Amino acid sequence: MNEQAEIHEEDLVQEIAEPQVAEGDTGAKRSPEQEVALLEALLLAHGDPIALSKLQEVFGLSKKELMGTVDRLQELCLAETRGIEVVVVGEKLQMRTKSCFAEQIRQVMAVKPRRLSQAALETLSVIAYRQPIVKSEMDKIRGVDVSPTLKTLSERQLIKILGYQASVGQPALYGTTDEFLKIFGLPSLSALPAIGDLQALIKEPGEAQQAQEEHLVEDDEEQAQTGAPATQEQSTSL
Repeated sequence: MNEQAEIHEEDLVQEIAEPQVAEGDTGAKRSPEQEVALLEALLLAHGDPIALSKLQEVFGLSKKELMGTVDRLQELCLAETRGIEVVVVGEKLQMRTKSCFAEQIRQVMAVKPRRLSQAALETLSVIAYRQPIVKSEMDKIRGVDVSPTLKTLSERQLIKILGYQASVGQPALYGTTDEFLKIFGLPSLSALPAIGDLQALIKEPGEAQQAQEEHLVEDDEEQAQTGAPATQEQSTSL
């Protein structure tokens, strides 16, 4: 019985990056153009975000040198003739389709846009702005038991346990994940909009509402678990 070897992420990235050296070739250093082409190939083949540290290792470059290659690829993708873009997600890099083509891509893929319920979005907002935060604090801010929502957000890999509070019972401290940054198109948590900006968007949603429809994750589980529509729950502004 033949055994199939497991292919790890590191092996895939390294295999794509290995220069193809012809017999008798000394393996000359890649040109800046070749570096850009290689980076594009790696991101396209991998799909998911790749850690910058892993790319540094593969390319044999410093972080500053690698980011120079990233900048050159991003500039190329700015052209109207390109349908992709390169984004930094935390300390990782990913290639994505441009958001302006989202509607056409959904038509081809026949995938229903996935959204967060209002209740889940409010809880996720509390975590994003107050992390690390314990469940009891979220319950107090939201005015409801957030247990069902935490379960759903954890299953969607939008939040995770960062540690445990040094108090009675050692309650879990929750925070957001790289998946949260990826879905909302944020390079880091520092890119979160200020509370004042959010309040202005609530009064005049405009493009913010459209962005929410494009990026958020569908979540009807909380309503099924609580037996009440999310709109009946009390909400609290951050």
